[in-house]
Amino acid sequence: MTRYLDAVVEVLRSAGVSVVEVDVDLTVSSPVRAQLVTDAGRVLRWREDLGWSTGSRVIEPVSHPGAVARLAVEP
Repeated sequence: MTRYLDAVVEVLRSAGVSVVEVDVDLTVSSPVRAQLVTDAGRVLRWREDLGWSTGSRVIEPVSHPGAVARLAVEP
């Protein structure tokens, strides 16, 4: 899971998006959750069972990091 999130942050950086905060919730017996906050203020939320979301858009939990980067840069 950490390798996947690292890959997402790296692809975001390559796309010119700085991630200023990464929060990961590893609560026992519940899906892993993470939140990435970009320098532009956009928040990307991830749940191991539901996928990535910006609030209005959602993609699969194991989406390619490039698809996650598009969530961060497309309106």
